[in-house]
Amino acid sequence: MQTVPSVDLLLFAESLRKRGHNSEEIILQLRDKGAPDTVITETIEKMKALRMDRKRRMGFIYCGIGIFLLVAGCMITFLLFSYGNDIRLVMYGLTSLGVIVTLKGLVDLMGW
Repeated sequence: MQTVPSVDLLLFAESLRKRGHNSEEIILQLRDKGAPDTVITETIEKMKALRMDRKRRMGFIYCGIGIFLLVAGCMITFLLFSYGNDIRLVMYGLTSLGVIVTLKGLVDLMGW
């Protein structure tokens, strides 16, 4: 059997994951390509690390958007209150939206 370079295996495993295959199916496909078990283990670990890196990156983006919404809601609430306008929509709406988006970002950062 001819072995395949690990970069090609990583790309192949990633394409299988995008098509909806689970880890066991990916391992079987990699074995069919003639990869040794150590290379398969390294490939699966790299694939999981890449997925977590993408998820963490998106978590930081979601946290930033959530914090922006919270600060914007606070500032708009102060302005509306000082001019005597109704603050309920901005105070509860933007605050709730900001908290939800921030919590989603924190979940992604923690890797759940």
